[in-house]
Amino acid sequence: MSRQVVKLVVLAVILGVSWLVGQPAKTLRPDPGPATTENRAGSAGDHGARQTWGRPDTLADHFARHGGDFNARDADDYAAQASALLQRARTEGLPAKRDSDGSLRVFDPATGAFGAYNPNGTTRTFFKPGNRAYFDRQPGTPVDLRTAR
Repeated sequence: MSRQVVKLVVLAVILGVSWLVGQPAKTLRPDPGPATTENRAGSAGDHGARQTWGRPDTLADHFARHGGDFNARDADDYAAQASALLQRARTEGLPAKRDSDGSLRVFDPATGAFGAYNPNGTTRTFFKPGNRAYFDRQPGTPVDLRTAR
């Protein structure tokens, strides 16, 4: 089976489970509260991590395309890892940029992970671009999230 077919099957399963549980992605509301490794979602029925994703209707697609980069178990685990990157940037001072609209972009040089976050702290995207040059080309002013709020 080709990789593209596998991704489509995974996406279809995620959407099907979401529909069966009665929690369509469009009804979920973002919660700007932090998701840490202590409160990461652990079960398929726990949608807590999805609350950290800015547009929950895009989470399944992002997970299908990028979840493998992070060995994420499911979309909730992927969303929790994305939120955890922002929390680590705030405590460890990972490279970050703030755009004029308040959006944040974070890069982890150790893992190659990149995350973009809405002004309210919810995740916009999370993936591994392959090199730091991608982060360097992003708009925004460098900011130390340990001191900036």
